[in-house]
Amino acid sequence: MPRSRIHPSLAIGLISMAVIYFVGDAAFDGWSTHVSIPLGIGGLLAGYAACIGPWRARLGGSAPVPREQWLCFVTACLILFVSLTGPIHDISDSYLFSGHMVQHLLITLLVPPMLLIGTPDWLVRRALRPAPLARLERLLATPLVAYLVFSGTVAVWHLPALYNSTLIRLEVHVAEHLLFIVTAVIGWWPVLAPARELRPKIAFQMVYLLLLPFPMKIVGMLITLSDSVLYPAYAIAPRIWGLDPLADQQIGGIMMWVPAGFVFWVTLAAHFFRWYGDSRSQDLGEVNVVPLTRERVL
Repeated sequence: MPRSRIHPSLAIGLISMAVIYFVGDAAFDGWSTHVSIPLGIGGLLAGYAACIGPWRARLGGSAPVPREQWLCFVTACLILFVSLTGPIHDISDSYLFSGHMVQHLLITLLVPPMLLIGTPDWLVRRALRPAPLARLERLLATPLVAYLVFSGTVAVWHLPALYNSTLIRLEVHVAEHLLFIVTAVIGWWPVLAPARELRPKIAFQMVYLLLLPFPMKIVGMLITLSDSVLYPAYAIAPRIWGLDPLADQQIGGIMMWVPAGFVFWVTLAAHFFRWYGDSRSQDLGEVNVVPLTRERVL
């Protein structure tokens, strides 16, 4: 019987995190992080490596996970680490609202899709075997529910009173980031669920992707067009890069308004071309074949 080995994704992920930390520490004269972040991401990598490695057979995985798929998952974890630590963390927490928006866009529009793409379909099917989890998935994966959960979370946390509390209390800030990541996974689930049978029809996916960016765009527009500083912590923060508080706020709002929508449009385009390709294949497969008879040969 072959000996079970730890999947290489764990070593690559942990070593890469260590390299980022130590190189960043030397380059930036320090790399700020909270111990919970590398521990949490390391735990996620360890669980993933165990599931696609030594536990794969018992969880229903017949073939090894392709290298590009597990590298996508590991890369998502590394982007999450960079987003929550080091310069991005320092700038977003202590200096610039626009820096905070960069962080939020990374953990809602880049990390969750990559985590879903990196998760094998058989692992999700196995996780949803318990009836309560299957029922919860059916509820949260309903496009309207997923839409409201994700969009509502983004909108509510940008209300000045709640947002300002994240800059004062660490536990509130941690809760905000966890909710952003979890609800973003829910928001992306209808179009990127690892098991395709869990997604709605491709036409509904495209409509969903067409509508998904609008709440974030509206929030970004309101922030951009505000003529006063909505988040006082940034008004009293030390100024860097010559940005005054209102200009910084406008840049952050524009990031939510314009570039954020680009991610959804790219995903929509990918879904459209997949739908078009599938339709073409189906049309070619339905071409009538005339039976070969003696009269036709002659």
